[in-house]
Amino acid sequence: MRKRLIAVCLLAALLAAATAVFATDFAVIVNPVNATKAMALADLGRIFRGKTAAWPNGHQIILVLPDPNSQPMKFVIEKVMGVPLENGKAALNEASRTKSGASIVFVSSDEEVIKLVAGSSTAVGIIDVYNITSDVKVVKVDDKQPLDPGYVLKGRSQ
Repeated sequence: MRKRLIAVCLLAALLAAATAVFATDFAVIVNPVNATKAMALADLGRIFRGKTAAWPNGHQIILVLPDPNSQPMKFVIEKVMGVPLENGKAALNEASRTKSGASIVFVSSDEEVIKLVAGSSTAVGIIDVYNITSDVKVVKVDDKQPLDPGYVLKGRSQ
């Protein structure tokens, strides 16, 4: 009887682990020489939607993002753009945004986001908060840092 109870408990634990939801906190990053220290989520959304193309100093924004088909980006796109995933991906890939919006670069990893942002004073990117390095500067969103209570880019990925 005891062995059966242990087996059932182990099976339940395995099933719970297989369907666990992992929290992912995201950070908005810029090059350390970029003067931006904070931005509103609405402003970040305008950059994502191609409505804002330049920083206040007039320099063209380069938006660097992980693959929009990745699970963590689902939350980011929906939260930042305020639209369902498919609509957000369509807006990010829209051909007309190259004329009026920020340039956009998709990469396959947070490490590549960091590398591109660190190499361009006008780039902005989004990464998992646990991948931040000293090569980039974290920007507050709605006056909060990524680990502050109430930070808007605390997400969930499965």
